[in-house]
Amino acid sequence: MNNLSTRLLDAFLALVETRHFGLAAQRCHITPSALSQMISRLESQLQVRLFDRDTRNVSLTPEGETFAQGVARITHELQSTLKMVHDRLHKKTGRVRLAAPPSVAADWLPQRMARFRQQYPGVTLSLSDVVSDRCLEMLRQGQADIGINAQPGNPLEFDSCQLFREPMYVLCRTDHPLAQRKRVHVRELRHQPFIHTTRDGSVWQHAQPLVLEAGVVDTGLEVTQLATLSGLVAHGFGISLVPQFALALCNRSDVVAIPLADRKVARPMYLVRLRQQSLSVAAQAFYDLLREG
Repeated sequence: MNNLSTRLLDAFLALVETRHFGLAAQRCHITPSALSQMISRLESQLQVRLFDRDTRNVSLTPEGETFAQGVARITHELQSTLKMVHDRLHKKTGRVRLAAPPSVAADWLPQRMARFRQQYPGVTLSLSDVVSDRCLEMLRQGQADIGINAQPGNPLEFDSCQLFREPMYVLCRTDHPLAQRKRVHVRELRHQPFIHTTRDGSVWQHAQPLVLEAGVVDTGLEVTQLATLSGLVAHGFGISLVPQFALALCNRSDVVAIPLADRKVARPMYLVRLRQQSLSVAAQAFYDLLREG
């Protein structure tokens, strides 16, 4: 019974629908005698009579009715499944789950999401704006398909490629001595009161060694939200460093951002995925879009 072929089931359904061996045979592109042999083989495998037939009539037995209902249900589910796979293959449906730092998620990534949605409107996009460590954890736990992250992750776990290097900016009050400068070197931050971003974020991880080497003064303030950071800067608690794509989140009339002149301070941003794990067709298409820029 486990070896029932789709040809036998197709022949059975054709006879159920037509109740005529000749018409059913035409539908299956076989002779009536071949169809009759197939029905007999099916009944033999099931060890039950499915049809009552004579020279004029073909009708289902009670067991045939039960079997017909089951086969029709299975056939419908199979056709629905095949359609779902077809739609996913052609990106008519699907889902892509993204994880990225808040700065990149503010504008850079939504621009690309909008471009993708215009091309594939049936694909659902989800975005988690998370810090660097959380991004890798979401990929690891299968909660995200693709990560945009300042940390490439362990190469034994993740495939990573660098997308770009994001310049860093000094954030200070408009009346600060550095506010009128066109560029600032890290060494010029010496003795400046400094407000830190959260330790599990990539800005802290990337910039902390550099600003400590420069000799900044630790204010003891460490924040997660960029709005909080810009508020503290605006009210004179100190200066800070923010990446380029975060500037839109720090937009205040009493705060100014000056680019750092030191190229080594630029934050690398990587496209990250789990190693040796296939992406869905939709996720692979979005991954390729990001790689192309």
